[in-house]
Amino acid sequence: MMRPFFSILLSLHHKHLYQQRRRTHSILKSMSNDGATQGTVTPKRIFCYGDSLTAGTSPPLNDLYPYGQSLEIELGDDVVVRWRGLPGWTAQTMVEYLDDGNVGLRAAVNGIDNPPISLVIILAGTNDIGFLTSSMATGAAPGIDAAVKPILNLHKACIDIAKGEHKIRTLAVGIPGSAWQQMNASASKLADDMNSSIREFAQSYPDGMVSYTDFPFPYEKNDLWCADGLHLSPEGYKHLGRDLAPIVRQILVQCNGCTSNF
Repeated sequence: MMRPFFSILLSLHHKHLYQQRRRTHSILKSMSNDGATQGTVTPKRIFCYGDSLTAGTSPPLNDLYPYGQSLEIELGDDVVVRWRGLPGWTAQTMVEYLDDGNVGLRAAVNGIDNPPISLVIILAGTNDIGFLTSSMATGAAPGIDAAVKPILNLHKACIDIAKGEHKIRTLAVGIPGSAWQQMNASASKLADDMNSSIREFAQSYPDGMVSYTDFPFPYEKNDLWCADGLHLSPEGYKHLGRDLAPIVRQILVQCNGCTSNF
């Protein structure tokens, strides 16, 4: 019998929170020192934030395979990509911890300067769908506005940060499919509705400050996905980074003060 979806997410949350706190200082320190190692070229900085799909969780393997690694390779030497993934976390919880020095998105973006981050990539919402549709009463439908609002607030937190004349852009990656969505019609509809709302939110911002892209490939029982029907395989994470690279290149071209060799 399949273990309840939301209990899997909860156990992942507790398992990885301590590890994430230990990694955070070294990740941010490395990003703050990147400019010193690039000679006269000032690197463009990208920060990936989200849940286990950003961390690179790939059960039953213990290692992490973040898509940020392949994204950085595809973008080239003048781009630095770092990430913070919080397995088991909902977007709602991420909003509650925005300013936490260990795990918070706003705290991380505020803490990186000289130069500041050019782009924040946010991939979140899978766990929100799991919790909302696993625990709802039979026949009840979770409200789309309440479900998607935390994700929108993550983007707002980034673009509202003042860095002089520098503007921080965000890229929303759509919520991917999953085995749970294939089994649960309410979960599938909620994912579609949330992605539509995120896309509309991005389109409402001028000058491409917020961009949206659908998740690059569907959930299928193939070598890009883990057997748990939720996470990507190591190859799947590499695939994700490669697929996002052309979209990220185009956004970097638009950044204020950015020159591009792409």
